[in-house]
Amino acid sequence: MGKIKNLLKKSTNIGASALLLVSTLLPILALHGETTVSAANATTTLSPGGSVDTGNHTWKLDDFRIPGNYTPVGKNTSGAGWTSISTYDFGTDQRDAGSWLPFNGAMDMTQSITVAGSTYAYSWNILGIGGSGKTLGDANGILLTNLSSSQLSNGSTGGNLGVGNLGSGTYFIGNNYSYKNTTFLGLGSEYNTATVIAQGDGGTKKVLNASTDYTAKNNSSNSFFMTWTNPVLNSDGTVTGTMTYRSRNAGTDYIASTQLTVQKSMSIGFMAATGGNYSKMSVTVDLITASKGVQPVNVNYLNSATGGQLSPKGSAWKNSTITANVGDKIGVVPQGNTTNTSDNYDYFAPIAPTGYTFKSTSSAVTVQNFPSGTANPNQINVSYTPLAQTGGFTFNYDPTAQRTPAVPTKLSVSGVTDQLFSPSSLNVQKNLTDKVPAGYYISKITSASGKATTGATTDATIKAFFALNPSFDTTTANNQYQVTLAPTNQLGQVSFAYNNSVPTNPPALPNTIQLSGLTGSDLSFVMPTLEPGYVVSDVLGPDNQTYSSVTDALKANDHFIAGSNNFKVTIAAEKQTGTISYNWASNVPGQNGVAGELQAILPSSSSIWGYGGEQLSFAPNIPKGYAIDKVVAPDGKTYVDGSIQGMTALEAAQVANPRFIVGANNFAITLRALSKDITLQVNIDQSSGTGIPTAPQPYTIATVLTGAPIYATSIDKAQNWLNDWITNNASGWSIKDFLSPYRVSYGILKDAVAGAGGVAFSEVNIYQANLVYNGKIGFSSVPTKIDFGENTISSVEKSYQGVLDNSVVVSDTRATSLATPWTVSVAQTSPIQEVMSDTGAPVMGGISFMNYFSYDGQVLTSNPQIIYSTTSGKTGDTVVIDGKSPSLFMLRVPIGFQKADANFKGTLSWTLTSAP
Repeated sequence: MGKIKNLLKKSTNIGASALLLVSTLLPILALHGETTVSAANATTTLSPGGSVDTGNHTWKLDDFRIPGNYTPVGKNTSGAGWTSISTYDFGTDQRDAGSWLPFNGAMDMTQSITVAGSTYAYSWNILGIGGSGKTLGDANGILLTNLSSSQLSNGSTGGNLGVGNLGSGTYFIGNNYSYKNTTFLGLGSEYNTATVIAQGDGGTKKVLNASTDYTAKNNSSNSFFMTWTNPVLNSDGTVTGTMTYRSRNAGTDYIASTQLTVQKSMSIGFMAATGGNYSKMSVTVDLITASKGVQPVNVNYLNSATGGQLSPKGSAWKNSTITANVGDKIGVVPQGNTTNTSDNYDYFAPIAPTGYTFKSTSSAVTVQNFPSGTANPNQINVSYTPLAQTGGFTFNYDPTAQRTPAVPTKLSVSGVTDQLFSPSSLNVQKNLTDKVPAGYYISKITSASGKATTGATTDATIKAFFALNPSFDTTTANNQYQVTLAPTNQLGQVSFAYNNSVPTNPPALPNTIQLSGLTGSDLSFVMPTLEPGYVVSDVLGPDNQTYSSVTDALKANDHFIAGSNNFKVTIAAEKQTGTISYNWASNVPGQNGVAGELQAILPSSSSIWGYGGEQLSFAPNIPKGYAIDKVVAPDGKTYVDGSIQGMTALEAAQVANPRFIVGANNFAITLRALSKDITLQVNIDQSSGTGIPTAPQPYTIATVLTGAPIYATSIDKAQNWLNDWITNNASGWSIKDFLSPYRVSYGILKDAVAGAGGVAFSEVNIYQANLVYNGKIGFSSVPTKIDFGENTISSVEKSYQGVLDNSVVVSDTRATSLATPWTVSVAQTSPIQEVMSDTGAPVMGGISFMNYFSYDGQVLTSNPQIIYSTTSGKTGDTVVIDGKSPSLFMLRVPIGFQKADANFKGTLSWTLTSAP
């Protein structure tokens, strides 16, 4: 294939004599860089699918001594820059700095590489003079990466050596000044150095190989020698080789070496990073032997109308590939144009194919390195514009078609060269389909050359047409097509149905008649003979009109049309009637001699009617308090609840007799009384007093049928339950009155039931007892202990006075009108006797003071002894015995009862008695 290029590489470099320059020439160096010069006029035209190579793939030392060939990247740096033609100061004399110096070109990793020079590091102590080599920080060496310079600033510094966060395709190769902490327990910031090869590993680094650690020499240049040897190209496009880095410190070489697998083209450069420790660091480049890394530049040929790949006459123009050095600027220019002096290499775009004109090319690209497996950023697009074209589709009918409508008008289309007649871009499929009359389809599309595509449907024919990928030709006549329309087959049926007058189980309807024919062809059918007693009521035709006979319907609908060709013949029958009647069950209270009172009037009978076979349904009139006991249905069967599992008597009867039959449609419903709970509800008047009790759950007085009497025994039990509950749970509360279900007040429950009628009602059967607070009397304080103390054994009989821990207090909250006299008594329910000190259990055969314990001079026994009484009601608190006053309780201890180290215990009971 023909290849056109402007071959001369356009750059001029300062010679090796520049190595002798000193820092005083820095202003001159700042102006020096790669210079693009005018290229020769030798040209090459690119060929679609072809490839070219720029050549010039070997790096020289001078290339690495041109500041413009680097893109410095700094993080927290200061004063970074070239101090001579071969030495770069990283500007890292501060904490947490990162300085990357990636070379703009790339290395061909399939070839051996040698880089030699020296690194320099110098740190100051707190006095501002040279410090220890153990405080240098943190990394100084060579950068090897698959990333572009714009991606390096995210690198993590400090102990991560500047390669953290940069991925596994980035490597640091050089001196790790923070390799090993040498302070006690690692509490300080002094470190030994090691020569390392480290790889980016997530947010940190992974050391692949390291030399023995050593103390770095401060303020010293360390010569280094890096080699990449024995590279092998793998089947997946990666390269495996041996990376070795030798650093000399104080006359001793320290070497790190490991095998790496990298992509074929990698970027190289230099880098330094600091953390807590930091130092002034620089690098000097003395030797480079390497091949330039190359990357492909894809030249894509595009159709400007579609934005897609250019495909003249259906033959795609594949992209051209330019193999170029990373960092070179590659451009593509139109035929006859001069080359761009800012580019390293320019190529002519191919001549536009027939039916197209050249439009544009995208900007020249500076070739970038990129990770394997990611998108190639080196892309140049060349666009061509297709010329405008026209075409059309003419319609006609198949000659066998009958009663055809008007021929559709021509469909005109327009587009550009090679543009497909696609369903979407030109709406050809929709526009063709929209022109097809109802009942017809496109059976054939014929091209100007006579080539025809056919199909059983419009969609199939058009799809077959599009499957040939028809496109706009440069000749208008070749863009004309003939479209043939054919009638579609139409279906219909004659169905039969009974109207709503037909009884259940009528004679079988005639079978449905199937109809079929092409659009516009004749339509007819023969009406079947009906059973005696049944006639055609009406006929619904395909035109949705109703006719009185089949003959009239066929006369108005004599041919097949697009859409419905259905006839519906309706057959009629006569009307049916029935009666819904009611009666009481034999045990309903209040009738047939059953005790009680009827709570409702028996519902009146009602009539129902419908056509045979029509759905039969009705809603019975069931009075409250009653339910359906059984139903005698038109089928003569009696249904009760559960006759059909899970159904009531009515549901079962209606399920078994769902439609009107020819004959009687009568239902006889027997009603029964429902069971009713007669309940007593307790209401607490919360505003009438304190200590309000929680009302109990309602009490069921009786459960009887609607209208049945409520017997006295049940009422008495309810009254007793209420009295007991008040006694046990509502002390101080009494019954105010009872309310009947009609909310009439009565003094006693029996009167409330009798006053309400004494029977169970159909709806509400709740009686209510209203309670009010009357007050109460009781102890608010009694002693829990009477203590006679610990006493010395005496040779004479002794008497001891008891000390009470609490007073005896009676509290009476009853209303003054309800207050009555009361008394307080005390009894010795368990005599004072000798007990064991550990368990408190009585000592067998021990001493008992049964007859020696007295109150106010009277010996206490198990019989209550009155110690206080009133002659009338006394509300409020009454102190019967003041616990702080001298006690009237005395214990007489004979000489023989005095015993060393003995414990004695007894029990008293206090009783409060109030007159009714």
